[in-house]
Amino acid sequence: MISLTRVKQWFLPVALLILALVLGLGYGPVDLSWRQLLTSIEAPGLPTTSNVIIWDIRLPRLIAAALVGGSLALAGAIMQALFKNPLADPYIIGASSGAGFGAVMVSLLWPASQALSLGAFLGSLGAVFAAYFLAQGQGRVHMLTLILIGYALSLVLGAFTTFAMLADRQTMSQIFAWELGGIHGIGWHHLVWPSVIMTGSAILVFATAPELNAYYLGEEQAHYLGVNVVFTQSWLLILASLLTAMAVYLAGLIGFVGLVIPHIVRRLYGSDHTAMLPLVFFIGAVFLVGADIIAEHVPSVGTVPLGLVSAAIGGPYFIYLLIHTRAVNS
Repeated sequence: MISLTRVKQWFLPVALLILALVLGLGYGPVDLSWRQLLTSIEAPGLPTTSNVIIWDIRLPRLIAAALVGGSLALAGAIMQALFKNPLADPYIIGASSGAGFGAVMVSLLWPASQALSLGAFLGSLGAVFAAYFLAQGQGRVHMLTLILIGYALSLVLGAFTTFAMLADRQTMSQIFAWELGGIHGIGWHHLVWPSVIMTGSAILVFATAPELNAYYLGEEQAHYLGVNVVFTQSWLLILASLLTAMAVYLAGLIGFVGLVIPHIVRRLYGSDHTAMLPLVFFIGAVFLVGADIIAEHVPSVGTVPLGLVSAAIGGPYFIYLLIHTRAVNS
């Protein structure tokens, strides 16, 4: 049963998410008034220009931004807890390099298939699971070994990706645009199975919060508290990988969300994962919806890639966080 305290904690992030979604519906290259928004909500079936902009263009894009932001933030929180490393992010064990490699392979082998996102999704999952199986030893996975293998795999896949891009200049421009991250052109048909996988994975992650709290104390302590450490590690890595791969499928490579948002939530609400994980998801969604609103229409520039805005906001904050942490610890 959800406590009143928990509901109060969730109220502000959920309210901010709703506000961001409403602002996003009205703001863009074509600004819409509050009256147009209300008219569109009251009569969504009318064949008007504002209805097409709101229901067919902006709303699916904003929902995609919310799902991607929430999923990346949640995957980052899982990785930071599993590796006990505040610098861990969703791409730490090769997901980004695998996604780039998969996208390049699809571009080279099936240039007219328009399946670049699917190739990135499969490449991301493939790289993570390859690192996981290579890191297994004596029936379990050592986290440090997994990080090192993921890093080595990232270098190898990155090298292959670079060679492939240099061999085909058209592929280079296509992959470069994809790596900047973006969700333009997202329609309702793109969201059907990604939304099911992302929300389902997020709910399963929320359910593992007590085990993650125990694991955060140390593997030995978790074992004595009755947690199946090997199963918990494997299950959470699978869920984090699914969340990351689906985010890559929808939006390309979006940086800093999975790195910064868990830090913010931990500083504001503490490290209890039962409370923290849902908050991470909602605040990650707010962050990326806000970034998408900015990316959609920058004055004097126009539309810019979502990944650039995410990095421009998240990067400086992360630098501040590192400097502040060093000052506190010194």
